[in-house]
Amino acid sequence: GTPAVRPLSGDEHVTNHRQVREVSTNMVFTRSGHRKSELSSTRGSGIRSGSVSALFVCAMVLVVLSGAFKPQVDMSSLSPGRREEIRRSNLWDSIKAVCAAYLLYSALQGPDTHMVRPHPAVWKVMHGLFVLYLLFLVFLLCQETNDARSVLQFLSPDLGVELPERAYGEDCRIYTPEDPDSRFRVLRDTVFDEFFVGHILGWYGKAIALRNIKLLWAYSVLFELMELSFQHWLRNFNECWWDSWVLDVAFCNFIGIHFGMMTVRYMEGRMYDWTGTGKKKQRRGLADRIKRLLAVFTPKTWDTYSWSPTSSPLRFLQCAFVIILCLVFELNAFFLKYVLWIPPPHVLNHIRLALWFGMANVATREYYVFITSRQGMAMTKMGSNAWLTIAVALVEIMITIKHGRGMFEAHWPTHVLVFWFIFLVCTAVWLVRWHLQLRTLPKRE
Repeated sequence: GTPAVRPLSGDEHVTNHRQVREVSTNMVFTRSGHRKSELSSTRGSGIRSGSVSALFVCAMVLVVLSGAFKPQVDMSSLSPGRREEIRRSNLWDSIKAVCAAYLLYSALQGPDTHMVRPHPAVWKVMHGLFVLYLLFLVFLLCQETNDARSVLQFLSPDLGVELPERAYGEDCRIYTPEDPDSRFRVLRDTVFDEFFVGHILGWYGKAIALRNIKLLWAYSVLFELMELSFQHWLRNFNECWWDSWVLDVAFCNFIGIHFGMMTVRYMEGRMYDWTGTGKKKQRRGLADRIKRLLAVFTPKTWDTYSWSPTSSPLRFLQCAFVIILCLVFELNAFFLKYVLWIPPPHVLNHIRLALWFGMANVATREYYVFITSRQGMAMTKMGSNAWLTIAVALVEIMITIKHGRGMFEAHWPTHVLVFWFIFLVCTAVWLVRWHLQLRTLPKRE
């Protein structure tokens, strides 16, 4: 029979489409974890053979769409409103053409990842979309605050208006008998809030990406502490205790983490043909064809992560960096919409979440390979997707700092500063003591 899923560790790291030995420990391997011979064969199968043809076809399409064969319009004979409409339309067409050209390049020549379903080009395009998002963030960073909001208003005319911030903790009563609409109005409004279902789905996706119950619960609790720490700046972080710790942590986060880890355990228990040389059963029926079609959208193989955050002080810090990056991603979502005046249900927020979710699994796997390399992080290159996610998170922080000047003038509460000071000092002392114990252990032996 075929072997079950094995953890990524030591000399052997299992990719999402083939078995690759010493994926993170041999410098002759590429950043994405492929040997050069395997990379050339991967690119040569169905991608490189048609890249030149695709280039010429897309070039011809671009010539047609650019209006090169259209008669020139005399702009002086048009009304000012019509001229502005044409200029705006041409600008939009130019932006879309530039993005399409870059995404085509990404699909044909972008960096390889371990993801091959539904097609390797899909994940190359995802990498290209994230690069475009990074460039767009850099563009916003270089603008003045009002101009940055005007750019977003150009993308969506309903933006550019300062948002009212909702405070969830103004009335923490569960039972409101005097309310004419509902005796449980506060609970009803909280449950039917746009963030409620997003909590469950979000934590399901985070469980699929991290695949470690300890990291997930540390992430969950720390985010609630982040909300308590920043609620003097963002009113929607001001939540009732039962909203934060019961509905969010004990209910929504628990459901998302539980079903996410159930999916992880199910995928780890499946049987795979690692070599691709196994005999395939002949499929002729309609049901088999539909099943085969749907299987394209499921992982071909599955990687098991052994984070082991308590194995050493260094590994603890490496795992802590992942949690910190995840917390930065969460906080940036709230700070960006507050600073740039983007309402929570707006499509731009959904696009950002989709981009981050699309990169989460790929970037997490690349970071895991980076920190588990036998040659050490100093001698191993980080994967391009992991590097890109860190860059995007940093630029998002820069945008919040620059365009949020004058919006966060409230002083830090004393109890918040005292708590985090004690927490950081205790953590540092514990890590130093742990490190010293490990250093003296061989001498005792």
